[in-house]
This record gives sequence, C-alpha cells and structure tokens, in this order.
Amino acid sequence: MPNFVSCLRGLTLALLAGGAVQAAEPDCALPESDLFTKVEDKVVEIFTIAVNPFRVVGRITARGGSGYLLDGGYVATNYHVVADANTLAILVDDRAHDVQIVGVDPTLDIAVLRPWPPIGDGGGLPFAEDGAARIGQRAYAVGFPLGLGKSLSAGIVSGESRVLPMTTSSWLSPYIQTDAAISQGNSGGPLVDSCGRLIGMITAAISREGAENLGFAIPVGVLRPALTELIEKGKVSRPWHGLYGQIATPPVLMMLGIPQEGWEANTGFLVETVEPGSAADRAGLRGGSWPVMWGGNEILLGGDIILEVNGQRIVTRRQALDIVRDLKVGQRVDIVYMRDGARREATVLLEERPLLLEELSIYREHR
Repeated sequence: MPNFVSCLRGLTLALLAGGAVQAAEPDCALPESDLFTKVEDKVVEIFTIAVNPFRVVGRITARGGSGYLLDGGYVATNYHVVADANTLAILVDDRAHDVQIVGVDPTLDIAVLRPWPPIGDGGGLPFAEDGAARIGQRAYAVGFPLGLGKSLSAGIVSGESRVLPMTTSSWLSPYIQTDAAISQGNSGGPLVDSCGRLIGMITAAISREGAENLGFAIPVGVLRPALTELIEKGKVSRPWHGLYGQIATPPVLMMLGIPQEGWEANTGFLVETVEPGSAADRAGLRGGSWPVMWGGNEILLGGDIILEVNGQRIVTRRQALDIVRDLKVGQRVDIVYMRDGARREATVLLEERPLLLEELSIYREHR
C-alpha cells in the first residue's frame, strides 16, 4: 500500500462529480457473514520478494498484498504489489501457486496474473454494473491486512470521483472513496457491495495526522476495459498526449492579469507541464514555470491555455476529461490555444504512450 503522506501534503482531494447522499441497498443484500462466505474463495493472498542489486544492506524487500479471481483463471491485483518482484507467489490455504505476470498497467496501478496450478473452477468474482456505486451504500473490503489472514471490513461508499495527485495521469481515473478499514496488505483486493459484487479494486489509503478512514478503490467502470485489454494484449494502449494541468478558472485568470471582460475568451485548459517527447511537446505546447498556491493546491502559471480540441470548446474539467478519454492512438488532433494573449493553432499525430520510467519510479518510492 503506497504511503501518500509526502505527495498529498498541502494538496486537497478534488471532487469531479457528486452523488446521492444516501443510497438504497440492492434487493440481494446479504448479512455480513453470508457475504464473506460468498466472496472469500474468490480472494487470494499475494506474496513477493524484491532484491535491490545496487545495495549491500537492506537489499531484500518482502511484501504482501491481495488479489481476486477473474473469469478464466486469472487474478487481478495492483501493479505496486508485484512491481520489481524477483519472487512472486499466490497463497491459497497455505499452498503456494507459481505466477505468470500476464500484463501490467502502471498508469492505473493494475496487474493481471495467471496462477499455476489454477485456482478454483475458473469462475471469477462477479462485477457490479459500471457506475453502480453510490454514496451512502454499504461497501466491504476483503483482503489480507498486514498479512494477518483473510479479513472483512465494513463501511460505506463515502465519495465518488476522488482524485489522488500521484501521477500526471491520475486525473483520468478518479477513485471511489470508502471508510471501510484499509491497511497495508489490502492493496489489490476487492471492494464489494452487499451482494458480493465487485465495485472497485482497493488501491490506496491516506494515513497521516488528521486523516481517518480514507480508503480508495479503482471503480469497476475503469477496471473492466483495462483488465480485458491486459488479458488480451498484455498492456493497455493509450494515446500519449503528454499534458497535465487544470481548467483556467476566474481566480487563475485573475492571477494571470486577464481582465474580467476577457475571462470567457480565455477560459480553457491551463497547461502546467508537458512530458518530453509527447504529442504536446512535439506540437510546441508550453507548460508553466511560476508556482502559486491557491486553496491548498500548487498551480504552475505561464503555460498555454488550450481553448479547443478538434473544434470542441473546453470550458469545464468534465469536457476536458471527455475529450481526452475519446482520443485514439494514431489520431490527428487539431488544437487552438492562447499564448501571451495571442491565439495560436497546432496539429499533431497521437502516438502510443510508452512505459515511462519516471512514472514507475513513483510506485517504487511510495509502495
């Protein structure tokens, strides 16, 4: 389980979309004891040993995590559970199963494994419908906290569409928030509803002064297509736009010295950073260089403001998310942006996003 103390200090969690205050439980809701009986055989313990060849002392790191069965005999877990593992095993009833890594996606922190010999009858944990999780409904974490043994902790869905500022891709995959008890060792395990259906993969918890019962899970709507692609191709293919930033809201525009009558024309996606070699870099887009704190968040001012992508105006974060999620590898993209008060245009061809070592290092630092 990554420790997000350093990366979250001074930052706030962003809420991209709201939900109902209360949620009715489904008709199939089960008592907790029956729920655990239904789910427990689909949840497994993962054990890894990593050896750092560049160190003489403290070379060995043993790590435990959780996973859950998918149809076809596969197991899903977090990437950070298996990252850099020299030895990897799945433990079931004190029996160790050898493991083949089928595919990993560090961007979403997902890995798919194939155990041998196979576990169970080939059937996986059932998935809830995309977007089924609602604020206020019961939620249960099943896994191996601190390696103590298979455990069930109960809570509710506390929030939807939460963003943890881990990587430049984090804003594309907001999490479910839960107050169910989450500890090291729960990583990669399932968060299920009261019917025993998967609503998310447990990925992170915030543990620092002032934080209580803050656990996060990748929602099933994000998991489903990623897991399918990992099983079929061993990787998730996505376009490499290379941009990170936020919407240029009125407070940001004020800091940029833009008068109120110019706010509408200059509202767009403020580019804060550009990844070297990406489509944005090749298009000549410029990131910011003037750090400013606003509402507990660091903002880099001085970058370009993207107004349109393929003729679509960008005014809200939701519009930016929808546009980015619709981009395809090999697609030609036309961009209209503002720089130093002048309107500019650029066209770029989107290549596939590579496996970036800089992104992998984040998991090595915080796992």
